[in-house]
Amino acid sequence: MIQKQLAIPATITATLNKAKQPKVIVLGIGNLLLGDEGIGVHLVKTLSEENLDYANLEIIDAGICAEFVSFVEDAQKLIIVDAIRGDKEPGTIYQLGVDDVMTDSPVHLCSHDVNVVDSLRMLREIRKELRDIIIFGIEPRHMDLSLELSPEVKRKLPELKRMVIEEINKTRSATV
Repeated sequence: MIQKQLAIPATITATLNKAKQPKVIVLGIGNLLLGDEGIGVHLVKTLSEENLDYANLEIIDAGICAEFVSFVEDAQKLIIVDAIRGDKEPGTIYQLGVDDVMTDSPVHLCSHDVNVVDSLRMLREIRKELRDIIIFGIEPRHMDLSLELSPEVKRKLPELKRMVIEEINKTRSATV
């Protein structure tokens, strides 16, 4: 008796792979019209052009909408990218946890209509715990009317992208 092996369509394979992986959301926040303030949006744009081998990844350009709770409720891991003021040299890269920004830390996410910290508080109320949230940011040089990043921040964009990709890959490694 000859057994015939059925080919599984690629869409089904992708769906099965997606179901195995924790959902990771990369959320870019910022205003492209204000120079370095738009770093989160610039980062997610370059990240979306990458061929990342992670089936359950969502990359969101949140723009100036810092009320992001509805976008990320189902994420197992949330990576936020924004401009951060920490009174260091322009281009300094920060990697923070939720507790770092929800306390009286000297590091502050740049302000938007609804504060990112307020959205994190709302998320805490809904989910009760905020364990797997990482916040990446770059110290801005200028946040004036401009479509361009400052040279200091632009130079650090590839390093920031590499750090975000490493964080996504850590999630994949933890599930294998």
